[in-house]
Amino acid sequence: MARAHFIGIDLTSSPKRPSACVGLDEKLRLVFYDLLSSDGDILEAIESHCPGIVAIDAPLGLPKGLCCLEESCSCQAQLPGKGRICERELSRRGIPCYYTTKKSIIKNMVYRAIGLKREIVARGCEVIEVYPYATKVALFGRSIPPKSKPAGISFLRQGLAKLMPHMAPYLPQFDHDLCDALVAAYTAYLYTQGEAEVLGDIEEGAICVPAVKGGVPFP
Repeated sequence: MARAHFIGIDLTSSPKRPSACVGLDEKLRLVFYDLLSSDGDILEAIESHCPGIVAIDAPLGLPKGLCCLEESCSCQAQLPGKGRICERELSRRGIPCYYTTKKSIIKNMVYRAIGLKREIVARGCEVIEVYPYATKVALFGRSIPPKSKPAGISFLRQGLAKLMPHMAPYLPQFDHDLCDALVAAYTAYLYTQGEAEVLGDIEEGAICVPAVKGGVPFP
């Protein structure tokens, strides 16, 4: 089976809703794409394709001081401010995101992502956290139509085809979840090329985004 050097996962909160997964080789050619339900299915795909790096669109850590996200627990965040450092940095750049707090509406996704990362690392793969919306803003600018609308998915497919010409024949089959998984995989590629920056504190779970060229903020 062909090796996928970069795998992107648009993770869901529960196996009841499949997670989009896309694998690319070192030349950004498609190796596989799928909608996978259970963590076991995702791990099986990773083991089959032996990636060098896996990019997950979900928080992969908790704010310093928190052992969980349960409001009944006495653990407290050590640093002032809401969420993690990386999330506050995104907000400073004008990129909205979910904050990782005890009131998070994506608590189950956070727990799932942290557990999945642990299993993937145990299999010898590097795992990074990505945020496809931040990547898209960095690559395509802020005037991005909503991805849930036909104009948004068309815009995204066209932009991705320019970045990855090998993907053009497959993109008409990609919905917005698969496109986000592809964006995650592409961010992993940029990371390996030294063309991404890591926002935040690794201990909390930092977010990788395309590097800001010339010190200019996101377009």
